[in-house]
Amino acid sequence: MNQLVRMSQISEADPIAEPSAKLRVPFAQSGAFVCKFIIGEPSDQAVCCGAPVADGKSWCAFHRRIVFEPARPGRLR
Repeated sequence: MNQLVRMSQISEADPIAEPSAKLRVPFAQSGAFVCKFIIGEPSDQAVCCGAPVADGKSWCAFHRRIVFEPARPGRLR
């Protein structure tokens, strides 16, 4: 569901702390409810964030902000 967001709302968003490095797990061993954001370079030895995620999500809140860039006003897709 797409929603229009004002740039003033984005800058006022609460900062989200980066998940602990202790949560990191090899991508091949990551489960269904952990963040799949690859830390470092993708390879067959890839390590993902591993932080808990909301049901049905691929990335934690911290990495979702990195992956999805908010739409700028006046820019339609």
